[in-house]
Amino acid sequence: MGTHLHHIIPKHMGGSDNAENLIELTVEEHAEAHKKLWEEHNKWQDYMAWQALSGQIKSDDIRREMTRLNWTGRKHTEESKDKIKSARALQKFSDETRSKMSESRKGKPLTWDLKNNTSEANEKRSKTMSGIPKPTTQCPHCNKIGGLPQMKQWHFDNCKDKK
Repeated sequence: MGTHLHHIIPKHMGGSDNAENLIELTVEEHAEAHKKLWEEHNKWQDYMAWQALSGQIKSDDIRREMTRLNWTGRKHTEESKDKIKSARALQKFSDETRSKMSESRKGKPLTWDLKNNTSEANEKRSKTMSGIPKPTTQCPHCNKIGGLPQMKQWHFDNCKDKK
């Protein structure tokens, strides 16, 4: 049976790699330790560790979710935004790389194509998006308030009350 080294005080809470802060646990015990830490302190790092160690989420999902959670609420400075824009503008892919990228996507649904996603993926997306405030706007013709995409489609220039 394999064992893991577990940080008694997790690194994300200021713990170190010193021997006094490390304990050897089985994988199951390690998952349980992170579950207890998550329940006690409500830190997303412990939640992800528990989910990963208990096999409830796959490594690709872990990586994607940790990146999202790590950047949630952070704002780029204008200088940082300019650097990102110029780096992307300089990014050129060779024909070989472009064909490899195209091949890797064949047969896979586009992430924005909701018709091709499973109900499980749709439910996961729904849970991820819940609690995130969505922008609303008001139609100047009928004064109805609603979500921005829907309002653009059915109101403003297309509003039945437009004169």
